[in-house]
Amino acid sequence: MNWIYLLISFFGGVGLAFQASVNGELGQKIGTFETSLIGYTVGAVMLLCITLLFGHGNILMAANVTKWKLFVGVLGAMYMFIMVLSVPKIGAASAIIAGIMGQLVLGMISDHFGLFGSPVIHFSGYRMAGIVLMFVATLLFYKRN
Repeated sequence: MNWIYLLISFFGGVGLAFQASVNGELGQKIGTFETSLIGYTVGAVMLLCITLLFGHGNILMAANVTKWKLFVGVLGAMYMFIMVLSVPKIGAASAIIAGIMGQLVLGMISDHFGLFGSPVIHFSGYRMAGIVLMFVATLLFYKRN
């Protein structure tokens, strides 16, 4: 099993949760769009530096891909904006688990049909049980005492 990728993904999730909480607070102080812009700008500058130092690919090959695929960054920006908007209203845990539910549903569909180059992993009883349990978890996280 590629457990190291599960561990790396876990820490990526920790980073997203930290980001969502901080961005929620920043959004209340400086504005939702402004926080999203700052977050993406700082991230883009960081990625530019890392690419210049360590990149081994060929960015010019982007001219040869299907053009709509170049706009997927819009989805990341939209996610950041939604978290900045949602966290102050429903809390970090509720916003994050709802976002994870959306990722799982599309991820299962992508796996089942092998979309976007993902390996084909068909729906199973275990996966369906996982989705049902995540839905219940989403409701439990959102429920207020």
